[in-house]
Amino acid sequence: MFHQDRGVVSSGDRDTSPAEHLLNESLLVEPEVRRRPWREFLASTPGRLSLLAVVLVAVALTAGLVTSAVVAARQQRMETLRAHTEPLADAAQNLFSSLSIADAAATSSFIAGAIEPLAVRDRYNQAIGDASNALVTASYGVTSGDVESLRLLTEMSRHVAVYTDLVATARSNDSAGNPVGVAYLGTASALMQDTILPLAERLYNDQARAVADTQSHTARLPATAIVVASAGVVVLAVAHTYVAHRSRRRVNPGLACATVLLAALVVWIVVAGLLSTSASERARIDGAEPLAAVTKARILAQQARADETLGLLRPGFDPAGSDYTRHADALAEILNSDASRNTVVAPTISGASAAFDGWRGAHRDLQQKLADGDYQGAADVAVGPGSTASTAQFRALDEALEDAITALRTEELDAMRESYRTMAALAVGGIVLAVSAALAVVAGIEPRVSEYH
Repeated sequence: MFHQDRGVVSSGDRDTSPAEHLLNESLLVEPEVRRRPWREFLASTPGRLSLLAVVLVAVALTAGLVTSAVVAARQQRMETLRAHTEPLADAAQNLFSSLSIADAAATSSFIAGAIEPLAVRDRYNQAIGDASNALVTASYGVTSGDVESLRLLTEMSRHVAVYTDLVATARSNDSAGNPVGVAYLGTASALMQDTILPLAERLYNDQARAVADTQSHTARLPATAIVVASAGVVVLAVAHTYVAHRSRRRVNPGLACATVLLAALVVWIVVAGLLSTSASERARIDGAEPLAAVTKARILAQQARADETLGLLRPGFDPAGSDYTRHADALAEILNSDASRNTVVAPTISGASAAFDGWRGAHRDLQQKLADGDYQGAADVAVGPGSTASTAQFRALDEALEDAITALRTEELDAMRESYRTMAALAVGGIVLAVSAALAVVAGIEPRVSEYH
């Protein structure tokens, strides 16, 4: 009985003891949480090709987006120049001219004597009306962020209202025979010469400087877009070589097409940039630069005319030592310089020079009559209706300069429009080419990935 039990026990020990030393095969399997199938995929050839496709799509789209952004910013700057800055600069010079003409006309009416010539009054009224229109035009041309120009226009509007009131008071007193009318006119002219016209000239100079800065900027090639798009072409070309080698093919149609599309974008940017740059340079060289010189000449002519007429109302006036000589010398220098003798306006400037010579001759006659004590004769030379008098000669000069300004501005605007037009389609075209290149990348790599499934 005892041995039988031992046998039973021994048999039980043989059944249970080996189980305790069996290998748990589940321990040989990596836990699910530690698996990285995406690593395995990226380490495989299909994974590398897929990652390459993502990178190439990003490269193509980046080239298109950068090109579109650069061109859009350039076009926006040019549109601001065309719609705001340049019209404001033109309105500022028209404002200066109109106010100068109004002041000269108001002064001429007092020099002419007790009965104001109707033509002189009409010229004054027309000039004030033109100045008001120029103020309105300039106000519409100012952007909300241009605080300084808004301030200048506000000050000018306020001072012009005071000026017209002073001139009206001066005329009323002069008509009534009150000598105080000349004092009112002197105050009005001082306000015009010392305050209003300097504000108008400052406004013009600020806007002319802004025009020149914008034209200088748009006269450069869009280097950033060219560099980024060219880098995209290089990346696509290298990727094409790699994929063609891995797939044992000479050409991958999709990647080749994508490379050609981005290369076409680079060529488009370069050609359009060169054409736009050339047009911008023409706008600057044949438009803005001579326009600035001729505009300055017109301002100097009007300042010299104001010196000539105002001096006759001042006791002890010495025309030889007045500001007329300084302004006239500066005007002569501009008319004889290469800056104003642009091929577009050379005949007009020649006519202006001839009128200026006639005006100087009339001024010498005025000086001689004043030296002889013949004030009435000097007044007749200054404001008389004769064809050789200062009024006729100055008007011929001013009209010639105005015609030159109009012609140069037309040349500038035409060149600016051409510069804008050559780049107009590139902002959208860059996106279209980039998206097409991205789709070509997918079409080129997807079949190679499918071969491994």
